Amino acid sequence: MKRFCCVLFIVSACFTLAANGQGEDGGKDVSLNMMYWDNVQKPVIDKTLEEFEAANPGVTVNTTVVPWGQYWEKLQTTAVAGTAPDVFWMNVPNFPKYSSNKLLLNLQPYLDQDGIDTSVYPQALIEKYSYNGDIQVIPEQFDTIALAFNKAMFDQAGMAYPDDSWDWEDLRNAAVQLTKETPDGKQFGFVSTHESQSGYYNFMVMNDGDIISADWKKSGFDRKGSIEAIQFLVDMMYKDKCAPEGQQILELNNPADMFSSGKAAMITIGSWYVPVVYQALGDKVDVAPLPMSPSTGERKTIIHGLGWAGYSNSKAKDTTWKLLKAMTSREFSADLAESGITIPSYEGMAEDWVQAIPSMNLQIFVDAQSYSHPYPVSHKTSEWMAVETRELKDVWLGYKSPEEAMMTIAREMNKILETEK
Repeated sequence: MKRFCCVLFIVSACFTLAANGQGEDGGKDVSLNMMYWDNVQKPVIDKTLEEFEAANPGVTVNTTVVPWGQYWEKLQTTAVAGTAPDVFWMNVPNFPKYSSNKLLLNLQPYLDQDGIDTSVYPQALIEKYSYNGDIQVIPEQFDTIALAFNKAMFDQAGMAYPDDSWDWEDLRNAAVQLTKETPDGKQFGFVSTHESQSGYYNFMVMNDGDIISADWKKSGFDRKGSIEAIQFLVDMMYKDKCAPEGQQILELNNPADMFSSGKAAMITIGSWYVPVVYQALGDKVDVAPLPMSPSTGERKTIIHGLGWAGYSNSKAKDTTWKLLKAMTSREFSADLAESGITIPSYEGMAEDWVQAIPSMNLQIFVDAQSYSHPYPVSHKTSEWMAVETRELKDVWLGYKSPEEAMMTIAREMNKILETEK
């Protein structure tokens, strides 16, 4: 989110008068624009849009799928220009910035008017997506993290699969045993992914560490448990050599590519990534709960969920609301669940998702809600996350020790948090 702070100041000035309530579309033909970032969901979304247009003659929905790497920059640019899409995906880290700058359509009047029961969505996400008590984003899905493993590699080595008794040392020992040279190159036992949500955040919070305090006033990167967690992951790369080194991972489009291509035996993945690994590995892939911290005996997973938002300056607010209802309906959620793409937020749909790929124990992701930790966020997430990314890149590359980098992150992050509103 480069230059976000300055841009949001401009945006705030530009949109002080932006409407947040209901609007009349005048009964004319309406063309709506929609933007999201995941092609995997496109078939399900296209089906819903086809049904929506058929039920609403004169309404056309134009969709744009923007890769994650460019998504937020494009949304930011169009918001500044006053041309943001009418409907778009929003996530928890970016919500405070867009909501506080009045760029999101206030959905509360519409929800009240239509008597929508929001209790069918996870209340933790409803709270995350509310601003001044009003709901501004409706959750589409929630996601948790689990340990994915290649059953064929474990079978070949004559090893038992990961289970809920595993801790970090079990993970390390198995990874060492599964690392070997093959005719196709080196096979690694584990991928110490550089992804925060699906990777190191989970290890930090279960080890009595933290990312940010609940009151947004203090960084958790300098906590002993946080530093130890990163050190554990780094040691697997450079000491045990059972995980690919930083440079090798950074050269990939996605760290999980090494697992999906059959060059690594284990990796931590988010529930949203299940279709990708299943398509790549089929019945050879399964999941287990994240291994526990040996220091605390605890297992924790980061929980998050993206949702659908409307643009506060849309010229067709009523029709935008109709589309938002369709994209968060029980029917859409059912299609999403049956596809096996992700866990719908709509109550009661998780079971259908679990059954979508019978060969995988997807109930692991659903059960993980019981030991979940909310995705860390503050109004200035993008600022301190930029520091985090910069410093940890040097750690993954072996240029800095985890302790040195983490202390720097905490120091700079605390300065940023002092300016939180």
